[in-house]
Amino acid sequence: MKWNSGIFAASTLLLTAPNVHSQKNSVPDERPNVIIVLTDDQGSIDLNCYGAKDLATPQLDKLAGTGIRFSQFYVGAPVCSPSRAALLTGLTPQGAGLPGNASSQPGHAGMPTDRHTIADMMKEAGYVTGHVGKWHLGTTPETLPLGQGFDYSFGHHGGCIDNYSHFFYWSGPNRHDLYENGKEVWHDGEYFPDVMAQKADAFIKDHKDEPFFMYYAINMPHYPVQPSPKWRDYYAGMKDRRRADYCAFVSTIDERIGWLMNTLEETGLRDNTIVIFLADHGHSSEVRNFFGGGNAGSYRGSKFSLFEGGVRVPAIISWPGHVAQNEVRDQWVMSIDLMPTIAEMCGIKQPEEIVGRSMVSALKDAKSPAIRNQHVWQLGTQWSARKDNWKLVGNPVDHTEKGDSLDMEKDRLFLCNLDEDISEMHNYASEYPDKVKELTGLYLDWEFAEPSLVPGMKKSIDHKGRQAHYTLLTKPAGRYDGMSNTAFSDGETGTTSFSDGYWVGFNGNDMELIIDLGKKQKLSKVSVGCLQDQQSWVFLPEKMEVAISGNGNNYQVVDGYEFIQKTTNKNEIVRPELTFEKTKARFVKVIVKNIGQLPKGHNGEGEKAWMFIDEVVVD
Repeated sequence: MKWNSGIFAASTLLLTAPNVHSQKNSVPDERPNVIIVLTDDQGSIDLNCYGAKDLATPQLDKLAGTGIRFSQFYVGAPVCSPSRAALLTGLTPQGAGLPGNASSQPGHAGMPTDRHTIADMMKEAGYVTGHVGKWHLGTTPETLPLGQGFDYSFGHHGGCIDNYSHFFYWSGPNRHDLYENGKEVWHDGEYFPDVMAQKADAFIKDHKDEPFFMYYAINMPHYPVQPSPKWRDYYAGMKDRRRADYCAFVSTIDERIGWLMNTLEETGLRDNTIVIFLADHGHSSEVRNFFGGGNAGSYRGSKFSLFEGGVRVPAIISWPGHVAQNEVRDQWVMSIDLMPTIAEMCGIKQPEEIVGRSMVSALKDAKSPAIRNQHVWQLGTQWSARKDNWKLVGNPVDHTEKGDSLDMEKDRLFLCNLDEDISEMHNYASEYPDKVKELTGLYLDWEFAEPSLVPGMKKSIDHKGRQAHYTLLTKPAGRYDGMSNTAFSDGETGTTSFSDGYWVGFNGNDMELIIDLGKKQKLSKVSVGCLQDQQSWVFLPEKMEVAISGNGNNYQVVDGYEFIQKTTNKNEIVRPELTFEKTKARFVKVIVKNIGQLPKGHNGEGEKAWMFIDEVVVD
């Protein structure tokens, strides 16, 4: 085995040294530098060394030849922000406090600052820490890179930028988004991949005489698809222009990673630098990306999906003389494992709260046992529980065109056997009900589980209003029209997804509802389910009011409620219960007032706010 036992032994000794992680002067000069290179929206097999036949990636193939390539490497989520949060903290996205995408607009908090990042860990151990490229983990000072352990930062704060103007053009207002150490900088007309490469090169040269950690978060091949002219010409003969432009963008990345490796060679740092390469999740099949271009090979799914194509990514670790060269590891490892792995390789004390596990044993021995045999993922209402080679996906999502379309009744629980069907096209749920039960239990035992997302476990509410007639006086948005006599009175509560069929949506306007109980009855309370999903422009109402009447003409207000508005990335359901002294009434009027416009600072500022209401309970 090519692991250097002398340096590994020294690292092991350092792990037991008192307070090494807080004494900067105690860090020996020979500690390895660490560079994490993270690409954005790259397909599961989109490197030559991972099986792609139609694109050129000589530099990344060379990197794999000088290190270890993983065949079963998973990220924390199939979308940008939660995946990055998991990588940087060694926690699940839920544990990291960022289960969904952070806002790209200024002034919005993202990943909480009480989480320990890799940058925090390295900085405390005496490393200089730098970030180059995309951030997308919050845009307030404390949640930007300099507030999350980085000494230096250059790049864009939001989810994507145009590579020439460096403006954010998605979900307006359009705005310039390029910063260095928190200060806006302008590089008009300069190709952003080249500017990133220059900043990464400068960071290495500026700190070549001291241990450094660099998080090089490349914003490609995420949309907008803007490859360099050289590589666009290279693929000019490819018939599928969507695939051609995507391949050109991947080759643009590859070339610049080659520049990075050349800088390490020129500065004499290559043999003392751990280089880690991975993608943040699967390829995009969004309309902004021309519905695809990336390749997941045999795997089903893409970005946003918990099928393999959304979370299984290419990953390489290279450290010449210390890690084996040109080898493959089949053990199941994850991006959350990088933090403890780096800590062990560098002789640094890792934070105690992380859930990732060091993969050093797998790096040392291809036959070592896997460091885990189970894990749970969740994104919105979609969740997945895997144990060994069985995997259960709840409320699955697949935006690709592989295989048959998902049947959202029969396939709400989709059981996969990765040994028998790596493509995840066959649902084994009806054949192995015991395995469904076992994996459902694994999900429900998870500290962040939402039981309402499991079919058959939705909370049912029995109340007097279930037999009543509901008349909606205000018009809901589009496809939600006509749902009031089902969604409001079916006794079933909605999940944290507004599109699950149990919510009625209002776009900018209020809800006014009259409930006719058929005869006078004793009443004492009314409750209304309200959804908050600010990233999807769904906000809690401003206030609600309940009035009652015996004849349907004269109404008496009996109670009211004002909602507390706060900025949050968390999807949640709020169900205020209005109570009043028992009184007889036949008619109940419920008014829920929309906030109207999206608030200042939101990425849709000034647009109409969405409000979603489910079961209106009368008792």
